[in-house]
Amino acid sequence: MAGKVKNCPHCGKLYADYGAHMCRDCEDKMREKESEVVNYVRDNPKAKILEITEATGCSEQLIKKLIREGRFEQVGVKMTYPCEKCGAPILSGKICQTCKENMQKELQKQAAGVVAARQAASANRGQGMHSKDKGR
Repeated sequence: MAGKVKNCPHCGKLYADYGAHMCRDCEDKMREKESEVVNYVRDNPKAKILEITEATGCSEQLIKKLIREGRFEQVGVKMTYPCEKCGAPILSGKICQTCKENMQKELQKQAAGVVAARQAASANRGQGMHSKDKGR
């Protein structure tokens, strides 16, 4: 099955997209850059994200992606990055476990409120309804 023809978001060249979302040349360059970052972190295990971006020229976004994928753990380095909600250090995902739990509790609370409101509305409909023909 042929991939959809698109313009590469990095270089603009036409390519058949098979899931990489970029042309083969840019995909190869991205792999080289990822390898460079992983090697830098392996050689400098205490490096912070800012230091890695400065040393390799890679974006913070790429480094966080590599952390989420566990690429640094493969070379024996556990790195963290900040939770998008509270800033706590995390190893994977976008938010920490505490923020996940708080969001879950809030969603459950809101869902319970919606259910209660629906039940109250349903009960009110049943009480106030009278047939127009009742007095005839």
